[in-house]
Amino acid sequence: MSGARTLNPADAGPEMEAIAARALDAAKQAGATHVEVVVQHGRAFSVKVQGGHIDTLKQSSAHGLGLRVLVGQKIGFVSTTDFRADALDDLARRAVALAAFATEDEANAFATTVEAGEAPVQDLGLYDPAVLALAPEGKIEMAMTLEKLALAHDPRILRTDGAGVSSHDGASLLANSHGLSRFETGTSASFYVVPLAGDRDGKQQGGYFSVASRSLAGLPALEDAATEAAARAVARIGARTVPSARVPVVMHPDVAGAWIAEIHGAFSGEAIIKQESWLTGKLGQTVASPLVTLVDDGVKPGAVGSSLYDGEGIVLIDRGRCAMFLYDLYHARRAGTRSTGSAVRSYGSTPGIGSFNLYVEPGADSPEAILAKVDRGFYMDDQGAYGFNDVTGDYSFQAQGFWIEKGEKAFPVEGVTVASNSLEMLKHVAAVGNDLRFLHSVASPTVLIAEMTVSGT
Repeated sequence: MSGARTLNPADAGPEMEAIAARALDAAKQAGATHVEVVVQHGRAFSVKVQGGHIDTLKQSSAHGLGLRVLVGQKIGFVSTTDFRADALDDLARRAVALAAFATEDEANAFATTVEAGEAPVQDLGLYDPAVLALAPEGKIEMAMTLEKLALAHDPRILRTDGAGVSSHDGASLLANSHGLSRFETGTSASFYVVPLAGDRDGKQQGGYFSVASRSLAGLPALEDAATEAAARAVARIGARTVPSARVPVVMHPDVAGAWIAEIHGAFSGEAIIKQESWLTGKLGQTVASPLVTLVDDGVKPGAVGSSLYDGEGIVLIDRGRCAMFLYDLYHARRAGTRSTGSAVRSYGSTPGIGSFNLYVEPGADSPEAILAKVDRGFYMDDQGAYGFNDVTGDYSFQAQGFWIEKGEKAFPVEGVTVASNSLEMLKHVAAVGNDLRFLHSVASPTVLIAEMTVSGT
């Protein structure tokens, strides 16, 4: 890894361990009280095709090392891509020198083996050799096929805004001077397609489908993905705006998932400590409909957000009750509580609070049954310009979808904005669908919000 060659991540462990040990020793010799090292190695491939031709093609290999040192209770952090022994010695000296200029903080510490706990015993299905075995030519052919299938779905599909296939494999090692050592390998594969349907006055309506998986077998059939994306584009032909109104809003799983991703930050222990969260002071209180249970699961088998370490299944909202805030080790110490295993990082950054596999547990209603509950309202299946306030939870997005009349989609809608406040939205969840599927690391079934403001003409 110190030269130009690339490694299969499954074989990278011994060399990464040797590099980490060298960095740990160098930092101790430089005067560090405690030391933490993260070593990462990864390879990535992506191709985008458009109009039957390759638009972009990227293939890369990268590695790096992040070094955190404690000198007393002062912390220093540096990173490098140079693993030579003399470079690591110099890195260690710079880390210790930086720590001398830092502010002492009694919450600064690195995890002991007791605090870190045991890694999951079960195989989480994070690594698939088939991802590595699929040659670049095979990934290019997948992208070409995906675009062809989308174009063939309906004569009104005129072209695409591209179809793409990506893959990644990598290995990560974390070690510290308390004797903690964590090694992990992983793969992922993903694809997307964006078909465009012709509309009046030369306009085009877009559909979209994307999915990511740890394994090739976990990806859906290309034909199914192309059909779903193309059908969404065709269904939007003739879209128009509607008068402003306060009505029930049915959120497509993509839109509900995007909302869940936005509200996740309100559960951050850092935001709670700084009183920058709209959930400050609400731990243990009812903040949502009893239909809502929100989970962040870091050890869900086969999921793209899973990890063998620093992740555990955490219920954030339990049937409407705010059950938990999220902490990494540092913010847990500041708050006088324990880490929830929610630290995320790369070799080039210090730990922060993040999510792993964030999802709303499915309910009992089918999407069709949820639609049938709405006499007059809006079905939102896409969103545009960003409009979320992390501090207040205010939600306001440009939206596309369908107007609902008597439990059915009456006509496509565009040119509207959907707005409310997240606390109000959570409390007014009137139905949760049974259609949960994990296409990415954040997922939700169909969700019905009893009332929101739809601003149109």
